[in-house]
Amino acid sequence: MRKKPQTFTRNKEYARVLQRETIERCLRHKLGRLAYFGLPSSSLNDVKAWQDIVESFVAVERGEEGKEWELQHDLQLEAFRAQLFTRIILMRGDIDSVILKGKDISNNILHYPFDVISLDYSGGLFYKDRKGTFLRLRAISAAIAAQGKKHADFVLLISCNLSAIDQGEVKNTIENIRTDLTRYGASADQVINSYQKHQRNEVRLKLYVPYLVNQAAAKNHYYCETQQVVFYSGNQDVSMMMFRFCLKFDARTESLRSPKERLSQIINKPMIQIENGLPMETNLQLPKLALLEESRKANA
Repeated sequence: MRKKPQTFTRNKEYARVLQRETIERCLRHKLGRLAYFGLPSSSLNDVKAWQDIVESFVAVERGEEGKEWELQHDLQLEAFRAQLFTRIILMRGDIDSVILKGKDISNNILHYPFDVISLDYSGGLFYKDRKGTFLRLRAISAAIAAQGKKHADFVLLISCNLSAIDQGEVKNTIENIRTDLTRYGASADQVINSYQKHQRNEVRLKLYVPYLVNQAAAKNHYYCETQQVVFYSGNQDVSMMMFRFCLKFDARTESLRSPKERLSQIINKPMIQIENGLPMETNLQLPKLALLEESRKANA
């Protein structure tokens, strides 16, 4: 039996609105001429919602094992119905493999740069291959590096659920954040302990994913601005998260610099929870990190 076309919740639809706001703010000088690469699903919701600001789309569809052609055919058929067929290039296969290899299973080459890269994963971020490599995390870094070679400003959108989280990877990285903060004189123990002990995985991914992207961005001469992290319930009440980044290329020096975005900015920025299609800011009862200037005044 053919799989029914993918449907989305009100929460997902509002998350898409927030993504568009990020695109419009970060790339306002190119609206209408943008190039997109990503996972729009066979129903092409992203494509339809952004067709007035994006000129061309490279859509990746893997399909279901053993009948991959079905969803790939559905995507092309939906593009034809929506009168978008001539604006969409279909690449076949797993998007992480396409990024890492630079081509799809039909040997179609992935040509950078893009203005919008949308990695709208239906699963989690921590899947490993047989060698133990985090393929999705590696693909995110590889996409940033490929964009950097083209000196291209872009918006990076990442969505994922909370399945198969590698707690060791996440918690060890947050300990690295503690070390970084302490090195710069911040009193971080209370805040970092609150994140490490919190019952919700969302709060740790709020730190982990922006830290990962900022590190990869800095290695490739990018200034990265992290937007408020979003979480919501998706289909079948699956917990979802969405991350938005504006990356601006800056190669004033050949020597690489530390991330321009301060860790305190990432930590202190409230999250957005979407319920019943409506947004609400929340810090999930997490303490804020006192800025260095504030700490000095308090201890004076």
